[in-house]
Amino acid sequence: MGKQIIRLVLLGSTGSIGTQTLDVVERLRASGRPIDVIALAAGGNSRLLSEQINAFRPKVASIRSETDAAALRVAHPTTEILCGEDAPRTLAQLPNVDVVVNALVGAAGLIPTIAAIESDRTVALANKESLVIGGSLVREALRRGGRLLPIDSEHSALLQCLQAGTRSDVRRVLITASGGPFLHRTLDDLRTVTPEDALAHPTWSMGPRITVDSATMVNKAFEVVEAHYLYDAPYEQISVVVHPQSIVHSMVEYTDGSVIAQLATHDMRIPIQYALTFPDRTATALPRLDFDEIGSLAFRAHDPNRYPAFRVVLDAARAGGSALAAINAADEVLVDRFLEGAIPFLGIAAGLRQILSAWTREWQSSDGRLSLERLLTVDRWARQEAGYLHLDPG
Repeated sequence: MGKQIIRLVLLGSTGSIGTQTLDVVERLRASGRPIDVIALAAGGNSRLLSEQINAFRPKVASIRSETDAAALRVAHPTTEILCGEDAPRTLAQLPNVDVVVNALVGAAGLIPTIAAIESDRTVALANKESLVIGGSLVREALRRGGRLLPIDSEHSALLQCLQAGTRSDVRRVLITASGGPFLHRTLDDLRTVTPEDALAHPTWSMGPRITVDSATMVNKAFEVVEAHYLYDAPYEQISVVVHPQSIVHSMVEYTDGSVIAQLATHDMRIPIQYALTFPDRTATALPRLDFDEIGSLAFRAHDPNRYPAFRVVLDAARAGGSALAAINAADEVLVDRFLEGAIPFLGIAAGLRQILSAWTREWQSSDGRLSLERLLTVDRWARQEAGYLHLDPG
């Protein structure tokens, strides 16, 4: 008997994760795993979306601009073309869909994540903001149905390691971090680093924001938050270990002293494929580890004092409410300001601390029951505040 067809919606199809997802789809099809791409959603890259429509023949596609949508309707008369900011939510709720891959960037990804879960879909999640700013809302939606599978390499690794025992047997969850490009620099050195320095990640090739977030360790703190919501792990049970080679993606320590680790090459297509075929594994020609070439693996303790932005994110996580919505939004603005040369590298952490202090004064006491509207309001407020902060290189 042949394997059941996977009916897929891909949100963020023209970005890095989106294009790699479609590469995985082609590889799985070649290996005999049937996948039907039902819908594709893109932001502004209409030319690439057009190529993807030609290659995968989705029933529906969406793009942000009405002008781009009009041109795509002419070029692809057999595909329904939607447009606008709300189109990804519509695609996430399409009938007769098995998996929604959410590879959108930013807070806008939260809305289609919740919509897909409420439609009882499996969501393969690459959109960090869904859990970083809306983790409690996502968990609430999951109690009514749907399923959430991670695409991030660290959380995919945890998913695999956690299958080695029961949840009550877990002593500690360990997320590895490369340490970023500044692992061997002193704090004093960081006062003068440039955007070019920050974008030179030692092991991964990623977009500008996530690369800078890796240098500040904001991204790793966000991953701690994601692990908290994905696996119902208390923050005190989640540790970060610096592992410069980025070969071990995460580990789980059990109460009997056993530590289960997941290792793989630096290739996002491996966790993407696992999310699409979970719990099955399908043989493909993706790169494999060469242990003779690796030679040895190194680990060192994570020092949160070297990464002040990491500490701010976890302080916000423990504060709860809409604090992380404020921090996530402010970080996006502050990273952009750093890349433009408007603020120093250490200004990112300083700015996040100021935003958290302002949020505590203005929002914490009135947060009440969290809602999507509240999160989006705080998101807008934090973006505006972060844009005006004066952050001296001093």
